[in-house]
Amino acid sequence: MNCRSSIALIALSLLTLNLAFSGCVSQSAPADSGTDADGKLITVQDSAGRYVEVRQPVERIVILWDNPAEELRSLGAADRIVGIDTETRKKVDSGFFPELEDVPVVGSWDEPDYEKIAELNPDVVIMLSSYPPLPDEVQEKLAPFGIAVVGLDFYRVDDWEREVRTLGFMLDAEEATDEYISFFTDEWALVKERTGDIPDGEKKKVYFEGLETYQTYGGSDYGCGIPGMVRAAGGIDLFPELSAYAFEVDPEEVAGRNPDIIIKGTSEGYFANGSAGFEVVREELSGRPELAGTNAVVNSDVYVISWDISAGARKKFGPMFLAKALYPEKFEDYDPDLIIRQYLEEYQGMEPEGTYFYPGPE
Repeated sequence: MNCRSSIALIALSLLTLNLAFSGCVSQSAPADSGTDADGKLITVQDSAGRYVEVRQPVERIVILWDNPAEELRSLGAADRIVGIDTETRKKVDSGFFPELEDVPVVGSWDEPDYEKIAELNPDVVIMLSSYPPLPDEVQEKLAPFGIAVVGLDFYRVDDWEREVRTLGFMLDAEEATDEYISFFTDEWALVKERTGDIPDGEKKKVYFEGLETYQTYGGSDYGCGIPGMVRAAGGIDLFPELSAYAFEVDPEEVAGRNPDIIIKGTSEGYFANGSAGFEVVREELSGRPELAGTNAVVNSDVYVISWDISAGARKKFGPMFLAKALYPEKFEDYDPDLIIRQYLEEYQGMEPEGTYFYPGPE
């Protein structure tokens, strides 16, 4: 789906769904729940606002989308995954998760195979918090088997730290979790320090376009996490009053709002062979007649960003790259490309390569 990898699937009726969890909820810290015959029990609050009792540490995990796979690998726990969904399988086949090659598929994120899940006897199923089927529905199906269901998204900068901390608590890996969280929060703190004194009237307006032409994200709700990423970089989303997760916008409306920066998402990234594909995308966008008079095009502030640093579990990189593009004078000594490459090497066990942002802001 688009929040994870592409814009196409997000459009599947999400604009008309009345989601059960569309706003922020007050989150409490995980807590011990005592013990039973099989060991220690804890209670966590997931991103759907539900209180869930799980065993600690969770040893057998089924995931119903790909973001948890990446976060579990970052915490050294990918070997605890015993079942995956079809989207995660696609990433396995592309080479992102070779260690999950032999892990069975248990249906898709929106159509789980409950019988297969039950056969795997997991301690917990980790799934999306607010896309049907909702966690309560999945929990009802799996309750007879004693399987806990926890909704964790990992695609919103605002909630990422809390969600990863909840995951680490379930894994009983709090020391590794603290180190991993600091890797990102230290960078975010630097971005906030350098952009925090910019008056609202001087903040750059950002039009962020997905894969589809003139499809963007609402800023008054999560908007697939894109608006939060823009705000964390010190920018202003171009449509802050709209709540639709993803929607098609009138080109004249974009031009009338006169963005200072235009960012275009692309599916190229880790496997990109150079920046040629990025350049083609940028030239197409910059050459649109209706955008010719915008500040972004006039000042050549048009950029192409890979989903590998701006979608799904990778949105945590977005503030670093966007801040550099929005306010290059404040980040002359800062190279976010080094951060993604360090992450790939140290937390994902992958050889750093690919293109992620074009052109690299000077």
